[in-house]
Amino acid sequence: MSTIQNYPPSRLLHLPAGSPSSPIDDSPASETANKVAKSLTRSHRKIKDENGDGQITASYSFTQFSEAKKRAFKQALKSWEDVIKIKFVENGKNADTHLSVKGAPGAGGLATLPSAPGIRALREQGVEIRENEGAGLHAAMVHEIGHALGLEHPDLKLPESSDAYSTMSTAYTLFRPHANKQNGFVSDNSQTPMMHDIAGAHLIYKPNNETRKSNTTYGFNSNTERDHYSLSSPNDLPFFCVWDNGGEDTLDFSGFKNNQKINLNAGKLSDIGGRKGNVSIANTVVIENAVGGSGHDVLIGNHVNNRMTGGAGGDMLTGGGGADTFVYNRVSDSPGQNPDTLTDFTSGVDKIDLSNLLKDAGIEKPKLVHVHTGHKGELTLDYDEKIKRHRLILNVTGDPYSMLVILSEKPIKPEDILTGAEPGVPPAPKPAPTLVPKVPGQVPKPPQPPVTPPPVECAGADTVHGINAKTGTPESSLSPPTDKPGSSAGGLTDTVNINAKTLIENTKGGTGNDRITGNSADNVLTGGGGADILTGNGGFNTFTYHAASDSRRDNADLLLDFTTGQDKIDLSSLSDNTQVKLNYVSQYTGQPGDTILTFNPNTNRYFLGIDLTGNGKTDFLIKSIRPIHSEDVIGLNFPEDDYL
Repeated sequence: MSTIQNYPPSRLLHLPAGSPSSPIDDSPASETANKVAKSLTRSHRKIKDENGDGQITASYSFTQFSEAKKRAFKQALKSWEDVIKIKFVENGKNADTHLSVKGAPGAGGLATLPSAPGIRALREQGVEIRENEGAGLHAAMVHEIGHALGLEHPDLKLPESSDAYSTMSTAYTLFRPHANKQNGFVSDNSQTPMMHDIAGAHLIYKPNNETRKSNTTYGFNSNTERDHYSLSSPNDLPFFCVWDNGGEDTLDFSGFKNNQKINLNAGKLSDIGGRKGNVSIANTVVIENAVGGSGHDVLIGNHVNNRMTGGAGGDMLTGGGGADTFVYNRVSDSPGQNPDTLTDFTSGVDKIDLSNLLKDAGIEKPKLVHVHTGHKGELTLDYDEKIKRHRLILNVTGDPYSMLVILSEKPIKPEDILTGAEPGVPPAPKPAPTLVPKVPGQVPKPPQPPVTPPPVECAGADTVHGINAKTGTPESSLSPPTDKPGSSAGGLTDTVNINAKTLIENTKGGTGNDRITGNSADNVLTGGGGADILTGNGGFNTFTYHAASDSRRDNADLLLDFTTGQDKIDLSSLSDNTQVKLNYVSQYTGQPGDTILTFNPNTNRYFLGIDLTGNGKTDFLIKSIRPIHSEDVIGLNFPEDDYL
């Protein structure tokens, strides 16, 4: 992404468009890291404490810079202030140097290095950020500030010299096409100094050991107060290195559906949100916890006590050293059809935390049994000879075909399970005289053979129709019942039953106030007219709307468990049928199709509202107990924004 050009007497570093990097080697070694760090600082240039006040201070000012770019540049400055002891002050006085920051046409950027040792310090350094950077704009800012601090481009002959390890690199990774046809492809580049940049900066400046010393979450649900460490949408493009100095900290990538690798070891790379090697942890930094998304994730712990939550999908979890806790909050975190595997579980040291799952299911304590008999709360711990794995199987709902199944390469004992009750899981009674078959078809995920789900009566995505009662509150449930029919349709009670071995994916309500509940599959739920209450109940669910009458303002639907980044609200048919283009806005503008997303603190409800007529009032409304983001809505258009 950069090439060095020399302009005596002041040395300028120029950042034009570059070329893709070679494949990433994700096995950093300390010797290699030191070599890259030293190559970044080979000229020994740095900003000096010229006024002798014990604090290195750089003032800065903007010329030909938009307000949006000013905000982004200030975030880039903060990313450097977080890792080294330096203070940046806009239009500051009596500073040790001044950065004159300006915009310019073209691509890339430009920066003046500090003076070399033994040469009188420059009183002003130029930083030029070109225009057409697209998604790489923030990376260009971090890169050029690095030059202004004294860092050069790394030696590309060294391993670990790509942008996964150094934002100062000229070898960068291509992730997605850019809308700007002049630039073709651009990299969604590093948004912070990367691990070798931090190591190099610490060779010439004192490290900032006061940054984030309390409990900190990076990624989704971030409390960092840094844009580059904060994610809010599965469309976000994370590319950062974590610098942290204490507390119990968490990498949270729960909003992504892609298969991910989250590695908590310092100096290692993680593959996040569909990208490779785009998140790392700086050397010497300790991060304790990891939260995966809804794909098939690999979570790797480090030497301390880790708390690891794989989330949905068949995950592979390795605790590493320390006393680790593996957390399961719902059945979909490890169902029988796609169970997690614990690779290094150590009984008596590690724990499996089921407390939240049990609390939500209304189970005070699971009952340890030798064989499942179809009752809620039953738990077995056994060894499956066929797949050569130990198993934990918990019946959460009473449905024998929807169980929590955890596989382990090492034994799990009752005292290893955290239930939220004291004492823990009671010992199992003697086997019952009448045995029933165990849950069928449970085998581990790749690299082991996958677990096959229970057989279904017919293939494809099936739909329950005919729930069209206009009175009362008809109820439709796609979950197989255990002791009674699951759905009440046509104004009658318990009239529709789904066989326990049948999987139905979709359901359509009528014009009454329906209650619709999905199952663990990926459901398409259509409430129809009336004020419906819809529950996805696991899986990747889509809530569809075809007409304004499906959810009017005065008779709105309520979504009970909408999961942003996983579930979707499909308004495409509504838009087509009303011939109104739906445009995402922050507030109504008087145009038909204005769509807002907001939160009502009085009712603790999230709202999706649409003004279909252009009168500035809500005509269509969906309420949700959980957040809805704009990226969750199908059929919604977004305003063009040149700044990414």
